[in-house]
Parts: sequence; C-alpha cells; structure tokens
Amino acid sequence: MTNPKDWEAAIDAPLDRTEKDPRFRVEIDAICWVLDGLAAGGKLPVVEAEAVAHSLFVDMRTDDRSPAALLPLHHMREYNAVHAINVAMLAMALAERLEYDEESVRAIGFAGLLHDIGMVKVPVELLAKSEPLGPGERDVIRRHPIEGARMIVEADASLDLAAVVAYEHHIRVDGSGYPNLTYKRTGHRVSRLVQVCDTYHALSSPRPFREPWPTDVIVSFLNQNAGTEFDTEMVGALIAVIKDGRDTP
Repeated sequence: MTNPKDWEAAIDAPLDRTEKDPRFRVEIDAICWVLDGLAAGGKLPVVEAEAVAHSLFVDMRTDDRSPAALLPLHHMREYNAVHAINVAMLAMALAERLEYDEESVRAIGFAGLLHDIGMVKVPVELLAKSEPLGPGERDVIRRHPIEGARMIVEADASLDLAAVVAYEHHIRVDGSGYPNLTYKRTGHRVSRLVQVCDTYHALSSPRPFREPWPTDVIVSFLNQNAGTEFDTEMVGALIAVIKDGRDTP
C-alpha cells in the first residue's frame, strides 16, 4: 500500500471488529483509548496502561506462541496501539532471554508499551505521506521522544525507566540519532533493548513509502548496523527470539 490515497482511505475506513485473529482485542481498544485521550490533551492514565502491560505479561507466560509471531494489523488507525503491544511483547521476551528478574521484565514491558506515546502529537497526515519529509516535518516527528517522556513524567514522576526509554529509544549506540544530545553518550541498557524491538516491528510493518521488509532482510540490516546504530547484545538476543519462533512447531 504505497499510494498515499490508499493510506488515507485505510485510516478513514470503518473499523472491522470481525477480524480472524482477535488476540488482544481488549488491549488494543484500551491503548487506542489511552492514545486518543493523550492526543486530545489529556493526562496519561497510568493505572489503565499498567493493566494492559500486566495482561500482556500474563499472556506471554501462558501462550505457546512465540513473541516473534507479531500481532497483525487490521486497521491503520490502530497502528500505534498494535505497534506498542508488539514492542512490549518483544521487549519482555528479550528481557527474559537476558535473564532479568520478573519484576524487571514487567517494568521493561511497560516501558516498551509506552515508548512511542509521543507520536500522538504527530499529525496523521504526516505519517501517511509517501513523499520525502521536509526539514520542518522531520522536526515534528523527531520531537516525539521528548513529548513522550514529558507525558510520562507529568503523569507519574516515579516512572523513570519508562520516561528514559521514551526519550532515548532513537539514540544510537554511537551517540547519534535524536533527540540531539549535548554530550554524546550511549543510552540506558533498556533503551537499547526496546530500540531493536521498535525497529524490528517498524520494518515489519507497511509504510506509505515502502512495503514491509521480510524478516531475513531485517535480520541482515540489524546485523550490519550492530555496534554503531544498535547494541550488539540486543541484536543477538532479538535474533535468538526470532529463531526460537521459527523453530516452534
């Protein structure tokens, strides 16, 4: 779907609640409600977001399917919610592979769920563009980590890990990326973990300017950029999760 008019139609089309895979229907609806409220200028409802993160954690522990078996997207208006859920599930899977304790796995899942909430401040028309973005438009998108971290801190200052991840998930291992840092540094370990999950799902999803990338191409891209853009340890952990999913009968 590379025609911008097709994307506009997909965003405006009525929601279809008869999809064949109803997994996480309640969670998707809940996150859509959270994001709609934030877009309207409301405050992050922390309790409701934590309830979704808890539900995802329980599902990960009880469902036989691999976290690498991504939840499909049935409607473009739900992209941000589906992206948040997929990243949260992948982040928890990586955290378990890296032997974080249960409390940390839950916290990482919550941070993954909220990592992109600043995107609610980006106009839908901008996300649906198939042409190259202008400098001003790129600046709007590049503000979403700042906006996301601000929303989290304003809702609950104790959610420091989620705020840090929201702020840092586009900072590369070599210190480049955005937001621009006065002093180049490597982001928090959990930010680097969520970053590879965010990239994997983003590249797996269609965009106005490209079709989704095949998994093998994404793996090759991550490997080629490990150590500069992405954390080598996190790339290895994600690839292991993907391989486990392929090996699951």
